[in-house]
Amino acid sequence: MKKQILLLTIPVLLFSCSSDDDNQSQTIEMRINHFQNTGIAVGPVLTLLIQKGDDIGTDNWTKFYSNIEGFNYVPGTIYNLSVKAEPIDNPPADGSSIKYTLIEVKATQEVDNETLFDIDLKINGENFVTTDTGLELLNQINIDCNNLCDELETILQNQDFVVGTFKRVSNNEIQLMELE
Repeated sequence: MKKQILLLTIPVLLFSCSSDDDNQSQTIEMRINHFQNTGIAVGPVLTLLIQKGDDIGTDNWTKFYSNIEGFNYVPGTIYNLSVKAEPIDNPPADGSSIKYTLIEVKATQEVDNETLFDIDLKINGENFVTTDTGLELLNQINIDCNNLCDELETILQNQDFVVGTFKRVSNNEIQLMELE
């Protein structure tokens, strides 16, 4: 009888150890783009654009809805990071199940202010252009609408999806160059 209990206990111990391994943190390499885009989480938000794994160095960027603890993002810079990703026990319903913590900034690359980039200004009818204190992207980044102010207003009223092509004026101001 003791042998049978021991034989039944060993697999349970083995499985419980392997499940602990599944819940451990891992180090990942991540690349952060030089501008933020918009997205819809619980509400409209600004997101980082990232590359991980095989996507690093390609044209494939993914919207990143989490924070990276210890990382201070500055627009106009592409970052190569080493990040610790660890599972969160019982994450909030509207939050990430993974906590990201900066281990090291491996490299940075400044991007010229004349470099053009696209930002989603409206997705599925959700408008990210605010007008509380002039034109802004979610009350956080000033928008110089250049000579496209009337066109921007019209297209935001009449279309469900709007993309703007911008260049950077400063860390908290972008200039609209074109609308899609």
